[in-house]
Amino acid sequence: MKKNIFFIILISILFLKCEKAETYSEIPEIKYTRFNVIEGDGDYTVANGILTFSFVDGDGDIGFGENKDTTLSQEYDIFICEYYFLNDTFTLNDTINYWMPYFEEGIYRESIMGSIDVILPQTILSPDTIRYEFYILDRAGHKSNIEVTPEIIYSELLKQ
Repeated sequence: MKKNIFFIILISILFLKCEKAETYSEIPEIKYTRFNVIEGDGDYTVANGILTFSFVDGDGDIGFGENKDTTLSQEYDIFICEYYFLNDTFTLNDTINYWMPYFEEGIYRESIMGSIDVILPQTILSPDTIRYEFYILDRAGHKSNIEVTPEIIYSELLKQ
Protein backbone atom coordinates (compact mmCIF):
# COMPACT_ATOMS: atom_id res chain seq x y z
CA MET A 1 0.00 0.00 0.00
CA LYS A 2 2.83 2.41 0.91
CA LYS A 3 4.52 1.59 -2.40
CA ASN A 4 1.35 2.48 -4.29
CA ILE A 5 0.96 5.81 -2.48
CA PHE A 6 4.64 6.64 -3.06
CA PHE A 7 4.25 5.73 -6.75
CA ILE A 8 1.10 7.87 -7.10
CA ILE A 9 2.81 10.85 -5.43
CA LEU A 10 5.88 10.44 -7.63
CA ILE A 11 3.75 10.29 -10.80
CA SER A 12 1.75 13.33 -9.62
CA ILE A 13 4.93 15.36 -9.06
CA LEU A 14 6.30 14.39 -12.45
CA PHE A 15 2.99 15.25 -14.09
CA LEU A 16 2.95 18.68 -12.45
CA LYS A 17 6.56 19.33 -13.48
CA CYS A 18 5.94 18.61 -17.17
CA GLU A 19 5.78 21.73 -19.27
CA LYS A 20 2.92 22.07 -21.66
CA ALA A 21 3.88 23.24 -25.13
CA GLU A 22 2.47 26.64 -25.93
CA THR A 23 -0.20 26.56 -28.56
CA TYR A 24 -0.78 29.34 -31.04
CA SER A 25 -3.52 30.12 -33.52
CA GLU A 26 -3.27 28.62 -37.00
CA ILE A 27 -3.79 32.18 -38.25
CA PRO A 28 -0.35 33.82 -38.41
CA GLU A 29 0.36 36.77 -36.16
CA ILE A 30 2.95 39.43 -36.89
CA LYS A 31 4.40 42.30 -34.89
CA TYR A 32 6.35 45.29 -36.16
CA THR A 33 9.80 45.36 -34.53
CA ARG A 34 11.86 48.15 -36.09
CA PHE A 35 12.84 50.03 -39.23
CA ASN A 36 16.45 50.88 -40.10
CA VAL A 37 17.89 52.75 -43.05
CA ILE A 38 21.29 52.20 -44.65
CA GLU A 39 22.86 54.03 -47.58
CA GLY A 40 22.30 52.62 -51.04
CA ASP A 41 24.83 52.10 -53.81
CA GLY A 42 24.71 55.76 -54.81
CA ASP A 43 23.88 55.11 -58.45
CA TYR A 44 20.20 54.28 -58.56
CA THR A 45 19.42 53.20 -55.00
CA VAL A 46 19.95 56.07 -52.58
CA ALA A 47 18.90 54.13 -49.50
CA ASN A 48 17.69 50.74 -48.32
CA GLY A 49 15.02 50.54 -45.69
CA ILE A 50 15.08 47.40 -43.57
CA LEU A 51 11.68 46.48 -42.17
CA THR A 52 11.92 43.96 -39.33
CA PHE A 53 8.94 42.09 -37.91
CA SER A 54 8.34 38.97 -35.88
CA PHE A 55 5.86 36.23 -36.71
CA VAL A 56 4.25 33.20 -35.11
CA ASP A 57 2.09 30.57 -36.80
CA GLY A 58 0.40 27.80 -34.84
CA ASP A 59 0.45 25.17 -37.57
CA GLY A 60 3.83 26.12 -39.08
CA ASP A 61 2.71 26.36 -42.70
CA ILE A 62 4.73 29.44 -43.58
CA GLY A 63 6.42 30.09 -46.92
CA PHE A 64 5.49 28.90 -50.39
CA GLY A 65 8.91 27.62 -51.27
CA GLU A 66 10.01 29.59 -54.34
CA ASN A 67 9.86 26.74 -56.83
CA LYS A 68 9.87 23.95 -54.24
CA ASP A 69 6.46 23.13 -55.72
CA THR A 70 6.09 24.57 -59.22
CA THR A 71 2.35 25.03 -58.75
CA LEU A 72 3.09 27.50 -55.93
CA SER A 73 6.09 29.28 -57.42
CA GLN A 74 4.11 32.41 -58.31
CA GLU A 75 2.56 32.83 -54.87
CA TYR A 76 3.65 35.66 -52.59
CA ASP A 77 3.23 35.63 -48.85
CA ILE A 78 4.52 39.03 -47.65
CA PHE A 79 2.42 42.00 -48.72
CA ILE A 80 3.62 45.55 -48.06
CA CYS A 81 1.76 48.74 -48.97
CA GLU A 82 3.89 51.88 -49.11
CA TYR A 83 2.14 55.18 -48.38
CA TYR A 84 3.74 58.57 -49.01
CA PHE A 85 2.95 61.79 -47.18
CA LEU A 86 1.31 64.46 -49.34
CA ASN A 87 -0.99 67.34 -48.40
CA ASP A 88 -1.20 66.31 -44.72
CA THR A 89 -2.29 62.75 -45.50
CA PHE A 90 -0.77 59.42 -46.43
CA THR A 91 -1.60 58.19 -49.94
CA LEU A 92 -0.96 54.72 -51.36
CA ASN A 93 2.17 54.82 -53.51
CA ASP A 94 3.03 51.18 -54.22
CA THR A 95 2.33 47.59 -53.23
CA ILE A 96 5.38 45.36 -52.81
CA ASN A 97 5.21 41.56 -52.57
CA TYR A 98 7.87 39.14 -51.36
CA TRP A 99 8.39 35.44 -50.65
CA MET A 100 9.18 34.16 -47.19
CA PRO A 101 11.49 31.18 -46.86
CA TYR A 102 9.79 27.79 -47.00
CA PHE A 103 9.46 26.06 -43.63
CA GLU A 104 8.68 22.36 -43.41
CA GLU A 105 5.67 21.64 -41.24
CA GLY A 106 6.09 19.70 -38.04
CA ILE A 107 9.80 18.86 -38.20
CA TYR A 108 10.55 19.86 -34.62
CA ARG A 109 7.23 21.19 -33.42
CA GLU A 110 3.91 22.21 -34.82
CA SER A 111 4.16 25.98 -34.35
CA ILE A 112 6.83 28.21 -35.80
CA MET A 113 8.06 31.68 -34.86
CA GLY A 114 10.84 33.94 -35.95
CA SER A 115 11.88 37.32 -37.27
CA ILE A 116 12.01 38.56 -40.86
CA ASP A 117 14.02 41.42 -42.39
CA VAL A 118 12.66 42.86 -45.64
CA ILE A 119 14.89 45.19 -47.67
CA LEU A 120 13.02 48.05 -49.32
CA PRO A 121 15.20 49.94 -51.83
CA GLN A 122 14.58 53.66 -52.24
CA THR A 123 15.57 55.54 -55.38
CA ILE A 124 16.06 59.21 -56.02
CA LEU A 125 12.45 59.25 -57.22
CA SER A 126 11.09 57.66 -54.02
CA PRO A 127 9.16 59.84 -51.58
CA ASP A 128 11.07 60.93 -48.47
CA THR A 129 8.28 60.58 -45.89
CA ILE A 130 6.44 57.27 -45.90
CA ARG A 131 4.85 54.59 -43.81
CA TYR A 132 4.25 50.91 -44.50
CA GLU A 133 1.31 48.61 -43.82
CA PHE A 134 2.06 44.91 -44.10
CA TYR A 135 0.73 41.42 -43.51
CA ILE A 136 1.57 37.81 -44.38
CA LEU A 137 -0.31 34.75 -45.66
CA ASP A 138 0.37 31.13 -44.79
CA ARG A 139 0.00 28.21 -47.20
CA ALA A 140 -3.57 27.60 -46.05
CA GLY A 141 -4.43 31.16 -47.08
CA HIS A 142 -4.81 32.49 -43.53
CA LYS A 143 -4.14 36.23 -43.48
CA SER A 144 -2.28 37.64 -40.48
CA ASN A 145 -3.11 40.84 -38.70
CA ILE A 146 -2.05 44.06 -40.44
CA GLU A 147 0.83 45.99 -38.86
CA VAL A 148 1.73 49.62 -39.54
CA THR A 149 5.11 51.31 -39.17
CA PRO A 150 5.37 54.77 -37.69
CA GLU A 151 6.06 57.67 -40.06
CA ILE A 152 9.48 57.18 -41.66
CA ILE A 153 11.54 60.12 -42.95
CA TYR A 154 14.39 58.64 -44.96
CA SER A 155 16.51 61.81 -45.12
CA GLU A 156 16.51 62.11 -41.31
CA LEU A 157 17.30 58.42 -40.75
CA LEU A 158 20.22 58.59 -43.23
CA LYS A 159 21.79 61.44 -41.22
CA GLN A 160 21.91 59.34 -38.04
